[in-house]
Amino acid sequence: PTMSAATTMRRMKKTAERGAARAEVLALARERPEWGKVRVARELRARGLRVSPSTVHLIWTRHGLAHGYQRLLRRRREAGTEKGLSPSQRSLLQRMRVSRRHGAAGLGRERLIIAAARVLGERGYEGASLSRIGAAAGILPGSLYHHFKSKEDLFINVHAEGFKQLNEAIDSALAGAGKDPWSRLEAACAAHLTLLVGSPDVSLVSGTSLFHTAPPALQRRLNRDRDAYEARYAALIAALQLPPQVDAKLLRLNLLGALNWTRMWYRPGKRNPKALAHHLVQVILRQALGATRSKVAS
Repeated sequence: PTMSAATTMRRMKKTAERGAARAEVLALARERPEWGKVRVARELRARGLRVSPSTVHLIWTRHGLAHGYQRLLRRRREAGTEKGLSPSQRSLLQRMRVSRRHGAAGLGRERLIIAAARVLGERGYEGASLSRIGAAAGILPGSLYHHFKSKEDLFINVHAEGFKQLNEAIDSALAGAGKDPWSRLEAACAAHLTLLVGSPDVSLVSGTSLFHTAPPALQRRLNRDRDAYEARYAALIAALQLPPQVDAKLLRLNLLGALNWTRMWYRPGKRNPKALAHHLVQVILRQALGATRSKVAS
């Protein structure tokens, strides 16, 4: 049967509307390549065009623009230089490039762990968002999931790597410390302070976590590394032959607290970490406990 004039008009109107919507979608892909399909659909509705996010995505796909990276590259090509992009668009394009290299060749876990440690050290666990960590690593937040299941999993890995570094530093220090138990404790403290105040963000996260608490579920996953590290100091303190009235556990906890608090006030200058460790162990602890021993003996 022959279509009525009204039906024909409706079809022509729908075809025109689809053409207008397609043109607007492609125009926005050029003008705002960083916008996603939901943002574009919302903008078009504000202009009086009812286009769903899925339709936006379909139009982009048909024109080879489904990914924001493709849209940004097209805008850059049309401009002839990256100066044709806004500062935020240039930053996003750079992060997308790194993320694509990451997906293709693999970005080392070490780089991600270091970036995460820096953000965690500055903002703490609750304040360290994946977007901030991704920005610090120069990648998109979603790319972190190539290596880590969640922020909690990433923090666990940073924590474990930090304790690995601390343990390796203490192993090296004790290897040359001789047999005197006070000298061995001093060497361990010096190694701890050297990493804590002089260097890696990774060690900073582990060191400061010794006197910070985390949410219960996360805390249980952290305790194994913490307990193993504290056990090393427990063994070093047990070898000191302390007076009977000295609580070795309290001494250990106070000692670790003093070591970790150093980062709050330390400034490079007159005394380096080794000198601080010597003063704390040999001058303060050893002499004070020696005086206590003398009083008890008398």
